[in-house]
Formats: sequence, C-alpha cells, structure tokens
Amino acid sequence: MFTKIVPELRIYKRHLFLDCKYYKAIFKILSTVLKAVRDFLYSRGFIELIAPIVAPVTDPGIRLAREFTVDFYDEHAVLTTSVILYKLASMKIHDKVFFIAHNIRKEPERINDFTRYLSEFRQIDLEMAHASREQVMKLSEELLIYVISVVKRERRDELELLGRELKVPHRPFKVIRFRDAVELAKEAGYGLEETGELSTEAEVYISKLHKEPFWIIGFPPEARGFYYKKKNDEELLDMDLLYPEGFGEAASGGEREVDPKRVRERMIETRVNPRKYIWLFELLYSGIPPCAGIGFGLERLMRYITGVKEIIDVIPFPKAPGYLGI
Repeated sequence: MFTKIVPELRIYKRHLFLDCKYYKAIFKILSTVLKAVRDFLYSRGFIELIAPIVAPVTDPGIRLAREFTVDFYDEHAVLTTSVILYKLASMKIHDKVFFIAHNIRKEPERINDFTRYLSEFRQIDLEMAHASREQVMKLSEELLIYVISVVKRERRDELELLGRELKVPHRPFKVIRFRDAVELAKEAGYGLEETGELSTEAEVYISKLHKEPFWIIGFPPEARGFYYKKKNDEELLDMDLLYPEGFGEAASGGEREVDPKRVRERMIETRVNPRKYIWLFELLYSGIPPCAGIGFGLERLMRYITGVKEIIDVIPFPKAPGYLGI
C-alpha cells in the first residue's frame, strides 16, 4: 500500500504519486464529503461565506500552536488560525452561516508523527444565532450521520479498496464531562497539556474505549479561548466531539460570550491583550445576537471516514509541521 513509502517522500514527491489508486479513491471520497456537507447545511438554512487568510489578529486559543506572522505592505499581520472572530461578525449577515475555512498554524514539529496534525488545514466551521450548546451538538450529530451515510452509499467501491468498514453512528451520542474524562486519562497514566486540556495521548486513549463518536463537555475556563461563554466559574458551555477507534478529536465548539465587558474579563483570564482586538470590541458594542457554533477538522473527518492512518494522506497537497512539500 502507498503508506509503505516513507512520509517525507509522500509529502515532497506527492506529484509523482497522485495517480496511485489509493489516492484516487481517497480524493473521490473527499469530493463526496465536501458536497454532502454543503448539501446538508444548505438544506438547514445555512449560507456559506468566505473568510480571509491574512488578518490583523486571529484566534489565540490554539492549544500549543502559534501564529505565523507576515509583512502585509509594511503592516504586521498574521495568518488566520481559526475563523471564530469572522463567524461572530457574520452574525450581522445571517443567523446561520458556515465556512470551509483554511487555517494555518505553527504547530510543534513532530518528526515521527504524521497521524493528527497539519500546519495548513481546513475546518467546516458553522455558527447559529440564538442557539444553545445542545442545539449545536444535535445538528453536528445529524451532519456527521448524513455525511457518513452518503459516503457509504456513493463510495462503496472506494471504501472497499481502502479496506474501510465504515459504520453509521447512532444518535444521541454519549456525553462525558471533562472532569470524568480527566479521571479516565489519569487512571491510564495520561495527563493534561500545560494549557489545561487533555493531552493528545489522553484523547486517543479515551477514543479507543469507544465504538461510536462521543462528546466531552464542560472544559475549565482557563483551557479555552476568551470567546467561550462560562456556565459558572468552574466550566464553560463548550464541547469537543471525539471519534471512536483511537481517531481522537473531531470537532470543538460551544456557546459564545458576546458581552464586551465579559469578553475583556475572559481575555485577562486567558492572558490575551485586549488592545489587540479593537475591531472585535467595536463589533460587540454594535450588537450581535447570542450564538453558538462548532468547527469540524475536514482532514480529521477524512481520516476517520477513510480509516487512513496518517493525516498527510487524506488531502492532495499536505503541509505538515516542518514539511513544506510541493
């Protein structure tokens, strides 16, 4: 199989392998996934928007990754790590929006691990006005079930070629509280990142304990970005979706804080400089509705659907941490 070729060659010589039958099958599935996502969201009243890649500020809540900085006509700029700020602004346009958004993050180099992280990746990012966390969770479950059902129906031959027995999950998905997930991880010897989130190893371990997708809810406020709304002083109104079988994190989201005074308080709590986000405060003071949303990693979704081991193989031209490729 193509994975017998070392990862470095599969990245830097990708143009020589694109006619491989396995890649052809994967990328046909990718096209089907993108169409299914759009069909589902359009049918639910969403509109699709476009976000910038170059920005004055971007989402600082990106775990252990950092921003790439660029010179934009002698102005300091960053490459967008997440479209969350633009999703908030989009609530001025329509009450249901989504993006198939490019994100670029300076992830730590993991020389021997090509399973989970890319420096350039795409997210299926959606936001809904006047929505609760639970409403977004329900919609996300329905979206995932729809996409998997379409792929199973339309890409049976490709899945067979890849040796993937894809199962359609059943909703409602199981829900685990963050504190209980931490206990599960600790019992197996896994800890937390310095950000206060579950480590990648812990997520993979808990993922292996499940046969269907499941949620983790109620992360501590210090572990997540300033735009998440607090349920209380101990936890946020947020959630992560995890795939089963050891595939790990699928999506992350929650209810948003739209009160400018509380946003500033959350910035201070999470050690973010409020002065960098003047345009966001202008937006919030102008008034946007309460909202909630989620972002699915497209490449991680593809890895789960295809069963492919390494995430560098689910898109035509991967950019892995430290590996520019073609």
